[in-house]
Amino acid sequence: MNVEEIFPGVFELHMDYGRDTAGLLTDGAFPHAVWYVAGPTPALLDPGPTVVAKETLRTIRELGYDPNDIEYVIPSHIHVDHGGGSGWLVRELPKAKAVFHARGVPYMTDVTRLAEGTRQVFGDEWEEVFGELLPVPEDRVVSVEEGVRLELGGRPYRVVFMPGHSLDHIGLYDETNEALYSGHGLGNYMPHRFMPDPPMTLPYFDVAASIDSIRRARDLKPRYLLPAHTGFLAANPAFAIDAVERVTIELGEIIQAGIREGTSQERMEEQVRAYFFAKPDKADRSYLPTVQAYVNYYERQDRRRK
Repeated sequence: MNVEEIFPGVFELHMDYGRDTAGLLTDGAFPHAVWYVAGPTPALLDPGPTVVAKETLRTIRELGYDPNDIEYVIPSHIHVDHGGGSGWLVRELPKAKAVFHARGVPYMTDVTRLAEGTRQVFGDEWEEVFGELLPVPEDRVVSVEEGVRLELGGRPYRVVFMPGHSLDHIGLYDETNEALYSGHGLGNYMPHRFMPDPPMTLPYFDVAASIDSIRRARDLKPRYLLPAHTGFLAANPAFAIDAVERVTIELGEIIQAGIREGTSQERMEEQVRAYFFAKPDKADRSYLPTVQAYVNYYERQDRRRK
């Protein structure tokens, strides 16, 4: 793991693992950033899957801290690449409780549906990529809603409900450093891409809820962003928030036009690559999952209207 102290007592731990078999982020290994908040009431933010969690505890020991002191494990949402290690962690850490939005709690106390959904997206070998998925005992769960305040590392943090990427997605706002741990709520910021990806996912993605969440993040006026996977983003967070809002809306317009015109998903995917890179063959991966996520959303909306 690569380690950087981004704020006093807050460490960003970054590593790559496995392979993105669904092509949601890359055509190679998953990047992941996890944050360790040291001090009173130490915490892990966006702990990741079990394969990352095991490496995280080893790294914390190397930093001179005792992982057994950790009191909170806080994923941004329940997807296995963010919250999948929570059950393993609370079994390893005697004081730790796992914090989830109320909508996500049933999926983490009984992981049957989460495991099946993960298999559908990533294939039958998903456990080889992410590691074991263990349920969190009910007495080790903290259920939260919008606005709940937590003390982490002796400092105040506020829960910000940011659905869209998933129904249960939360961000954490560090009130001391004016920093928003945004998970996937503000899309993906891959360093080698000119624009951020939208906060899409499979099988569920809610475009309207994502846009509302992006605007809620803007209202906070954060000085720093800490998005999922790639980590600390200090330069001009207002520009980054504006960019992901624009991308999310404009990709939706491309997909809606394609649906109206009967365009194939393969052709829409080429249009999306042209949107990002001008020359579609410059894209570093397929954007077909992005197209499918949008199409799924608009088809759900159409069924509801009917």
